[in-house]
Amino acid sequence: MTPTERLLVYPYMANGSVASRLRDRPPAEPPLDWQTRQRIALGSARGLSYLHDHCDPKIIHRDVKAANILLDEDFEAVVGDFGLAKLMDYKDTHVTTAVRGTIGHIAPEYLSTGKSSEKTDVFGYGITLLELITGQRAFDLARLANDDDVMLLDWVVNCAISSVQIVPQVFMPFLWLPYCAGAGAHLFLCNC
Repeated sequence: MTPTERLLVYPYMANGSVASRLRDRPPAEPPLDWQTRQRIALGSARGLSYLHDHCDPKIIHRDVKAANILLDEDFEAVVGDFGLAKLMDYKDTHVTTAVRGTIGHIAPEYLSTGKSSEKTDVFGYGITLLELITGQRAFDLARLANDDDVMLLDWVVNCAISSVQIVPQVFMPFLWLPYCAGAGAHLFLCNC
């Protein structure tokens, strides 16, 4: 290694990524429960806050998604995959770059202007929250078979607009039945 090279070393993440735990788990393993999902959401938010508010220069991740949130043996969230990350001076409001990221997680303003900031990471985080709640992918062509939107955000918004029964449609059933029935779930979804 030379003085101009950087090396990023991660500890072993025994529980893989959030994406793998949501969609690729063995049938014998139970799905993530509501408390674990909440802990993952909070841990991810703390990780992003650290990158944005406590690093100098601050770090803009640019690819926040369930596949880039890793889980240790206690299901504590660790933000990973900094391949698209950009360093940003505290006095700057954004960095302008070629648009990079994953379909379904890219903030609309970043896609249209090429300007990336903490806000673009927050958009990706919001989509990741929707993935945690629904268990679905942010972008999924399979939804076309039901004449649904391929983008998870659009699908959730359309469910909210067209249905009084948004909770059972959007939340994974085992999540909303015991914990979220009622106004609390609607409030949670509206604040995402």
